[in-house]
Amino acid sequence: MNGNEDLDERKLLGSGGYAFARITEEEEIKANLGIPQIFLANLGRLSEERFLKYYCNACGREYDGSPVIKFETPNEELGQGVILVEKGEYKCKTCDNIIAFYRKFNK
Repeated sequence: MNGNEDLDERKLLGSGGYAFARITEEEEIKANLGIPQIFLANLGRLSEERFLKYYCNACGREYDGSPVIKFETPNEELGQGVILVEKGEYKCKTCDNIIAFYRKFNK
């Protein structure tokens, strides 16, 4: 990410909650599926510094800062030239509930 890019606060949805984070216009376009909501899973891994707060459906609470970000880089061949480069999840710091999963594939 270029340090000169403007970051806007957006609500990012996940299956186990949501988060408010600062993202670029390019990231917003990438994560938008043609509906008004933006999905955290479509963005991949964001740095913890970009999160303002998150909400966990299991706890029923909002927390300041970033959820826990866990990821691995399997570089697994899935067939037809597709490689799973990275897979990860955003988890609640309190109850370990998964806020969102993400997967990154080669292009």
